Amino acid sequence: YLPDVHLRLVLYKRIAGAETVEAVQSLQEEVVDRFGRLPQAAQLLFKAAKLKVCAQRLGIRKIDAGAKGMRVEFKENPPIDPGVVLKLLQSAPKRYRLDGPNRLRVVGELPDGEARLRAAGELITALGAPAVAPPTRAKQAGNEL
Repeated sequence: YLPDVHLRLVLYKRIAGAETVEAVQSLQEEVVDRFGRLPQAAQLLFKAAKLKVCAQRLGIRKIDAGAKGMRVEFKENPPIDPGVVLKLLQSAPKRYRLDGPNRLRVVGELPDGEARLRAAGELITALGAPAVAPPTRAKQAGNEL
């Protein structure tokens, strides 16, 4: 999509440094304007960047996702209502489990990157972050997320 290595690295750095969902969205729009429709890998990159911003606000330090599920690691004293976590654990005990004092395990089939991002987004929303807004029709035409 971007053959120039330097430009690609600069773009990765800008994406990683975005501190709000709006900043990621603005950067995504800029990339589409400059380089055209996003390939699927780039779409997933921007979706992951938006989820990362939301996750950080919830005190999530890291999300490791694989084919059989994901593990979420929280910072010490995350700004999440413990009642929300307990409700989540009680609502689906075979899917959600505590894995130590600051980790949550999500069990389930997550065969590809898109499924993993979708599951992470659902978990982040369930924990209290607003869902990343779906694109409008005009943005879909540019392969926006």
